[in-house]
Amino acid sequence: MQRASLPPLNALRALAALAQTGRVGLAADELGVTHAAVSHHLRNLEDWFGMALVRRVGRRIELTPEAERIAGAMQAALTRIGEVCNDVAETARRPELSIACVPSFGTRYLIPRLVDFAEVAPTLRLRLLYALHGTPQDADISIDWFDTPPETGRHAVRLRLLSGHTRPVCSPAHLAAHGPFDAPHQVATARLLHDETRKDWRDWLADNGLSAELAGSGPVFNDFNLLVSAVVAGHGVALCVETMIEAELQRGDLIPLTDMAGNRDRGYWLTAAHQPGPAAQSFIDWICDRMPGTGTAGPPRPAGVAHEPQRSGNLFETGPG
Repeated sequence: MQRASLPPLNALRALAALAQTGRVGLAADELGVTHAAVSHHLRNLEDWFGMALVRRVGRRIELTPEAERIAGAMQAALTRIGEVCNDVAETARRPELSIACVPSFGTRYLIPRLVDFAEVAPTLRLRLLYALHGTPQDADISIDWFDTPPETGRHAVRLRLLSGHTRPVCSPAHLAAHGPFDAPHQVATARLLHDETRKDWRDWLADNGLSAELAGSGPVFNDFNLLVSAVVAGHGVALCVETMIEAELQRGDLIPLTDMAGNRDRGYWLTAAHQPGPAAQSFIDWICDRMPGTGTAGPPRPAGVAHEPQRSGNLFETGPG
């Protein structure tokens, strides 16, 4: 009969307890069993190994060298198992915060600064979700852009974080090859690049007294980051959210073409469907403390109060960028 690959685990625990306490009675107390039960476990181990593991020296019980070796390995294993179990239990007790964020804000503003939040709330488990614009998210906090303020009745928290107005931009190489684009009618002749739909260009053209039909060509990109990559690469002219391309503008990768902004009422908003718990409130306090014009840490404004921050160079006044 083939024997099991491991001896009985309860018997191994009894051997480890005996090695640690030095007495069968104390080992029994530690394990919460009887003296006879420990003796029975030891006999089972000796039967399994086919050798003596303990010897009596006077009134004392000693372990053989082989038993010492087995007990040491068992004690080390139990210690490691205890550490892992405690870590798992501690992690389960830590609060969790889920944030659904549109990619443009997430990749260009939030993620580079989350190291700072981790220092503020080191015990918080953060889950960052990819949010589709305009789609309700199952998350504690959502960050999305809106052309009009979010509905009061649907949100317990509404906080306007950042302007989402757009401006026509292109790369220096594209401008040199196809410009100038100093006036709206010149911009309208360019190869127009679109973010998700052609609506933004149609609205911009109409606002500037031009035919919206001029926006009927040019590629459509389903993600703002893809759009930025394309315009930097010289594919054409794009309406980009100015606050999201600060790095490209500062480096000279992109050049603003006119002062005629689009989507003037658009903004990035933080919303929460329910009153924030401690984890959500810690994030709201953190982002308020670092947003120019949103005030210092504290409770969010009531749901019915829109909040328009003052514009200064960066989203956050402090923290890594």
